[in-house]
Amino acid sequence: MLDRRKFLKQTATAGAAAAALPMLACTDTSSEKKGTKLEVKTSNLYIPKNVEEQITARVKNTLTSPVIVNKIEVVVTRKRYFTRVTDNDGNQGVAAMNSNRFKNTETIFKKLAAINFIGKDAREIAHLPDEILKLERNYKFVGLPYWNAIGTIEIAIWDLLGKLANKPVHHFLGKQVRKEYPVYISSLEREKPFEEETERIQKTVEVTGSTATKIKVGGRMKNIEPYITRTNRFVPHVRKTFGDDFTIYVDGNSSYTAEEAIEVLKMLESHDVKFFEEPCYWQDIWSHKLVKEAATICAIAGGEQDSSFDQFRLMCEIKAMDILQPDVYYNGGIVRTLKISHMAAHYGVGFTPHSPKAGPMAAAPMQIFAICPVLTGHQEYRVGGENKQKKWHTPVLPKNGNITFFTTPGLGVEYANDIWKEEKIYWTSKDV
Repeated sequence: MLDRRKFLKQTATAGAAAAALPMLACTDTSSEKKGTKLEVKTSNLYIPKNVEEQITARVKNTLTSPVIVNKIEVVVTRKRYFTRVTDNDGNQGVAAMNSNRFKNTETIFKKLAAINFIGKDAREIAHLPDEILKLERNYKFVGLPYWNAIGTIEIAIWDLLGKLANKPVHHFLGKQVRKEYPVYISSLEREKPFEEETERIQKTVEVTGSTATKIKVGGRMKNIEPYITRTNRFVPHVRKTFGDDFTIYVDGNSSYTAEEAIEVLKMLESHDVKFFEEPCYWQDIWSHKLVKEAATICAIAGGEQDSSFDQFRLMCEIKAMDILQPDVYYNGGIVRTLKISHMAAHYGVGFTPHSPKAGPMAAAPMQIFAICPVLTGHQEYRVGGENKQKKWHTPVLPKNGNITFFTTPGLGVEYANDIWKEEKIYWTSKDV
């Protein structure tokens, strides 16, 4: 097991080795015992630099004829929004959407993203996001709203390609390196009494068999009462409730200055918390670096809001983060997020994507988890997720603390046929 000094030495060694080689791959981490820090283990596997080219070659070796995008729609059914992509032959791929994100940014989705996929060969999906970025003045809109739109469509196109090939999406992305992954129960609540939220976590732990959780600390971009008192009582309460062998992560959501975060860090480490997510304002990576330098056993994580390779690379270069946490949707889709996992492997840092999803939206990150070169600790599964599984789609439920990958074609989510009989077309590219 590694203490922090050994962890940093190992990270430096991994980075030096990777500088002389294409891309260094890593194995899963398993160091989560009391008093130790999450570690990243390197292996002798390598990931090529030309990720997009290799993915495109795999797709075209399987699907030898062009797959032309004919139509993109947003449909509503069961009070959920979905992106549906249809090719010239009527074949379709579907991706569940973040309904609130879409409703607040739908102009970007329609005018900058969706319309620019029409007429394109879907087999080029690994390259299309970067090509579309160069069209007109799309680059001036780059940020989370833009990449979330691009990512949602990219995910739907991958579903289409997988179904056409009768293969799970991860078949195109690389060699499968794991058959399942462990989950932590992610609490999204700050306003409820911490005792009540702990009980909700307990119920999900009992159903899923998970041995880890992540709770909210701070006040979400503010550090005021009553959140200060809640944090100071919540963390020790969770540790006492679940015992010493249970893994605890926390999420600050940009609540602290560097000085405040370091004070909170001392309390967290006294309760053997394994990672501290986004303690400072998310764009202030220099403050995160200060917090990281002050840590002994608690890893510093971040990247949920980011969608820039340069920003992620800077995090790694200045050693501001122990763990990178891109969101598959927010970061522009499966391929862009897979590339961040390669970057993490290259620099010898961890990779634990932001993914507080239950149900069909959990299918996209699963494709990356199956093949990515590094996966650190447990992965996110929202508290109460077992109650959000609906009879109209394939469940994504942990068993014995792990989720097993889908083997069915595309994203692997199977929907009941009758839900599409109830659908309403919210928007279609045919009207443009």
